[in-house]
Amino acid sequence: MEHDSSVTINMVMIQQAAVISCLIAISGFFIVKQLTGKKFRLPPGPAGLPLIGHLHILGAAPHQSLMQLAKEHGNIMLLKLGVFPTVVVSSPDLAREALQEQDQNLASRPHFESGKILAYNNQSTSLTPCNETWSLMRKVISTDFLSAKRIEQSKSIRREELSSTIEDILCDGHGGQLVDFDAKLTALVLNQITQFSFRKRYYGSKNREAAEGAETFQSLMKEAGTSFFFPGEFFPFLMFLDIGGVEARMHRLAQTADRFWSSILASHRKEDGSFHSREALDQDFVDVLLACQKENKDNVSDDMIKAVLQDVIMASSSTSSASMLWALAELMRQPDNLQKVQKELDTVVGKKRLVEESDIANLVFLRAVVKETFRLHPVLPLLLPHQSDVDIKLGGYDIPAKTRVLVNTYAIGRDPRIWNSPLHFNPGRFIKNSIDVKGQSFELLPFGAGRRMCVGYSLGMMTVEYALAQILHTCNMFLPKGMSPKDLSMEEMSGPSLTRSEALRLRVTPRLPASVYIKAGIKNVA
Repeated sequence: MEHDSSVTINMVMIQQAAVISCLIAISGFFIVKQLTGKKFRLPPGPAGLPLIGHLHILGAAPHQSLMQLAKEHGNIMLLKLGVFPTVVVSSPDLAREALQEQDQNLASRPHFESGKILAYNNQSTSLTPCNETWSLMRKVISTDFLSAKRIEQSKSIRREELSSTIEDILCDGHGGQLVDFDAKLTALVLNQITQFSFRKRYYGSKNREAAEGAETFQSLMKEAGTSFFFPGEFFPFLMFLDIGGVEARMHRLAQTADRFWSSILASHRKEDGSFHSREALDQDFVDVLLACQKENKDNVSDDMIKAVLQDVIMASSSTSSASMLWALAELMRQPDNLQKVQKELDTVVGKKRLVEESDIANLVFLRAVVKETFRLHPVLPLLLPHQSDVDIKLGGYDIPAKTRVLVNTYAIGRDPRIWNSPLHFNPGRFIKNSIDVKGQSFELLPFGAGRRMCVGYSLGMMTVEYALAQILHTCNMFLPKGMSPKDLSMEEMSGPSLTRSEALRLRVTPRLPASVYIKAGIKNVA
């Protein structure tokens, strides 16, 4: 026992000594580089600490910390996050300059150590640098997988999954029982996107393989939220120490995920060894990617297909469900707005049928609720970092090559110089203005802008708007007994997306005549 203890202590001391030595060496390198390098007119910023720079300032909610710093140091700041210089912009004008005027220069991504492990060496479309293969994958996703025809063709999937979710919600709510909307909406969105992508559903299935798949998705989403803030991400030279065991945990998860994605590819190859054209509408996303691989053998590997699949599934599922939950929570806190939405639904849709996707364009107030949710509760409060490979100008300042650039959409959405009463949830502000979510209105950037804008924004909008409309139309929702609207917590929790820190649990009763549910195939509602 004493020998084991001694070995443990020695190993800890060796690791600590190695860390200190590496920090001193790297710090010295950067000091020499700064003293001998080109002089720049750099953006202002707060004083940092030796070695770690400004990491200590970020805290558990980096978007909030950076918003407060911007109030003191301005809408463009230079920070040092570990060994990486990082510029943070917090205004629509600067966001426009970075994402539109400097789009070509800032379209690249920095290298992520976590992405190297979890995203097949950063091969996902969201993390890979701007290159020929990235352009090919973007084109395949936008023109083949997410074409207007394919989205229209898949609307039956969204309708059926949504009807199944409504049935689960109303059944679980029998007798005044509280319904866990976090669980229901997470399952809804994930089942919709996996059915669309490779014709499988993972939640609500009694199949053991499906349950394991759902567990893999949950683990990936959880790990994605913490992996960008582990020591090795800011000090890559410390990766070999694996401080806290984060790297080992990511490697184990990556192996589990790889087995899952490999099985998906294998099953599709077994079903059809003679792939059709990727434009064929009867192909799912995996079929499309495998057809693309056949046409571009030298550029599209299995690992790349797995990375792209994982990227699409993880990004769409976590962000869409989080936005819905924020919207429902805000409506439960403001009964007047809830009544307005439901009155509009009764006027446009009536109470003799369910909502269809074609109704959404006429639901003006509901769409305003979604935009206001995006403004006040952006699920990506900090857009993924951009990086330029050349020196550029931004906000009149010099931005050296390899500097990371972050856009704080959270700060933009809460800036009183842009929005009246910015902390108040007011959908009415979007009724008569031209602000959209297509990357042209830099006051509101839920999907980003420029070359790196989310390629699936149209499907994301439809997913959120349609699900919210159907739930609000079919369900009466009430807070738990004894809880008033002001008691409903709106505390945030940072992760793969910005979510509420507490699960949304509500009482639910049917809102429409029983015949409407029966006609739609929704059972056991009475």
